[in-house]
Amino acid sequence: IGNLTLLEPNAFIGDMILCAIALVFAKKIARFPIQTPFFIYWQAFFYVFAFGFFAGGLGHLLFHYWGIPGKFASWYFGILSTTCIELAMVSVHPNDQLRKPLKTAVIVQLIVALLVHSGILMFANLNLDPTKGMLIPTAHATIGLGIMLGFLGYFYHKKIDASFRFLWISSLVLVPATVIQAQKINFAQWFDRNDLSHLLLVFSLFLYYQTVKEFQEKQFIGAI
Repeated sequence: IGNLTLLEPNAFIGDMILCAIALVFAKKIARFPIQTPFFIYWQAFFYVFAFGFFAGGLGHLLFHYWGIPGKFASWYFGILSTTCIELAMVSVHPNDQLRKPLKTAVIVQLIVALLVHSGILMFANLNLDPTKGMLIPTAHATIGLGIMLGFLGYFYHKKIDASFRFLWISSLVLVPATVIQAQKINFAQWFDRNDLSHLLLVFSLFLYYQTVKEFQEKQFIGAI
């Protein structure tokens, strides 16, 4: 376009769509009549997720100019967004005595992830193997979301409220995306693994919000 060399338009468009959806959900949660740490952390997740995919979209589009460093911001936001979900889930754990140590464990995990990730970015040759830059964000999300959405989502579904069923369902939705990315499965030039992952992520965002929305409605009714 003009003198600009713009790359990966599909990935850019997909990232912007995810960014817009996440911002809409964040705004909706901000208008909830009840604001507890659970809702505040979920609002933070949607904002951080949106910023991450906005940065990621630019990283794809302007890769000709920014190169690998243009992806750094989105990788860091990815780690932080997972932590927001972890903190949200821990905040409603039915065992009051476990909440503080679980929250501490989440923060320690975040610090370790950020330090290791920063070390990789500083010392690994990402030009030779860019996938190393995704190692920690991917592992952090896979482990964190697997435990928080899968295990705790199912546990909360049984112990707290049926609205949490959408979270453990979302963890199953993300499994194909992980496999497709790991195996680098591309179905077509204009519908590659990133495009399919984006579709699955859109579905997951709706499932996340549905849980938060239903849980908030029941909290509001209970408070009346």
